[in-house]
Amino acid sequence: SVVFFDTDGEFLSQVAVGALPDNISFTPDGTKVLTANEGQPNNDYSIDPEGSVSIIDITSGVATLQDSNVTTLLFTAYNTPEAQSALIASGVRKLKLTSTMSQDFEPEYITVSADSQKAWVTLQENNAIAEINLANSSISEVWALGTKDMNAVGNGFDISDNNGEVLIANWPIKSYYIPDAVANYSVGGTNFIITANEGDEKEYDGFEERTTIGAGSFNLDPALFPQAQMLKQSYNAGRMRVTNLNGNTDGDADFEQIYSLGSRSFSIFNADTKAIVYDSGDDFEMYTALTPSISAIFNSDHEANGLKTRSRAKGPEPEGVTVAQLAGKTFAFISLERIGGVMVYDVTDPNNVTFTDYKNSRSVSAYAGDHGPEGITFISAADSPDDKNYVIVANEISGTLSIFEINTTNLSNEDFTAAPKTFAVFPNPSVNGIAYFNRVADVEVYDYSGKLIKSAKQALTIDTSKMATGIYIVKTSEGIVKKLIVK
Repeated sequence: SVVFFDTDGEFLSQVAVGALPDNISFTPDGTKVLTANEGQPNNDYSIDPEGSVSIIDITSGVATLQDSNVTTLLFTAYNTPEAQSALIASGVRKLKLTSTMSQDFEPEYITVSADSQKAWVTLQENNAIAEINLANSSISEVWALGTKDMNAVGNGFDISDNNGEVLIANWPIKSYYIPDAVANYSVGGTNFIITANEGDEKEYDGFEERTTIGAGSFNLDPALFPQAQMLKQSYNAGRMRVTNLNGNTDGDADFEQIYSLGSRSFSIFNADTKAIVYDSGDDFEMYTALTPSISAIFNSDHEANGLKTRSRAKGPEPEGVTVAQLAGKTFAFISLERIGGVMVYDVTDPNNVTFTDYKNSRSVSAYAGDHGPEGITFISAADSPDDKNYVIVANEISGTLSIFEINTTNLSNEDFTAAPKTFAVFPNPSVNGIAYFNRVADVEVYDYSGKLIKSAKQALTIDTSKMATGIYIVKTSEGIVKKLIVK
């Protein structure tokens, strides 16, 4: 059910929606309320409700709402063998063989276009997006998000909680994005959606897809993984959680591909073409590892301070995302559920996204402060009682709100600092043992373990001739961070 109250907490009305509503959203024009009804099964999987999206018509107000004002959209059109096969072939994950497609779908989060004509819904465990036509209250299509190659340059991640050091590295793993929250914005008439790629899996007594690379039952194809024994060591990838549902492509006794769940990033997709246009790669782990105020609890859980306790799972777990128009630009704010805090990116040009800031109101010295960011929202100056812009984060573990004020005069104050975009490293990869800067800067160079390799004052170049092949981080005294590749 959805229950409506006024701002004084007085009950107004209640209507029935689909099974287990997980997210609720008003359309910008104020005429509808949408719910993503996850329809999760019970623990032994003897009951598996259908996932759905409910549309509540509130054009006549909410005080007199009846169930007749609710339209619940089911995914039963995808239950036919032909429709199901087409979805699976396109990359949509079908997890439980004995469930229908509409039972298997678990709608998680909704975002609505500015004109209130479309909505996009994350089908988290299915690694897919459902598009809703709000003009005629129908499901337009379902499309797969694909996978991220964690063995590609810039897509490293720290995957062991058993080696005692930060090691953000590439591994022969593909990751499903598995997004939780989603937001949208438009550029030049083109719709874009932003996903917070948290990761999740089916984990019940009656059905369990979670395993680890080191598990005895998770056999790797020896021809494709000659290094399997090395990978299975606990201090390497052995304790990394992966799925046992995907990767055995030929149906034999071993896996030809390793798939993890959750890409530890945020992504931007062209909602019109369905193509991915940006992914933040390994940014979240790199920035948290290199931020002195938070690095001591890199990849910590939200229930206790500790180093790398979530590395073998889903790392920082990007959970929420909200978008704001500020000073003529568009910014995305992404909350990290486990280590905490908010990442800020300038997404004005989806093809040229830049990191802006990271703020975390969690304590490192003691288990205190704000823990477990879940919901995040932007309140514009126009809607604020004091004419100021705010980002507010709801923290489910600490039961607190984090309130960040944003200064739109220069986008720089104690709560929000936008890094200048005038620093560049080129050529990249470096050529002939040298890389150049576009301006003089005080810099520090770190390797991917977070170790300081070299530093320089008022530098225009950096000597890379004696640096080992790999990926490095160049950090300026202003806090600007750039990747440098040495071949």
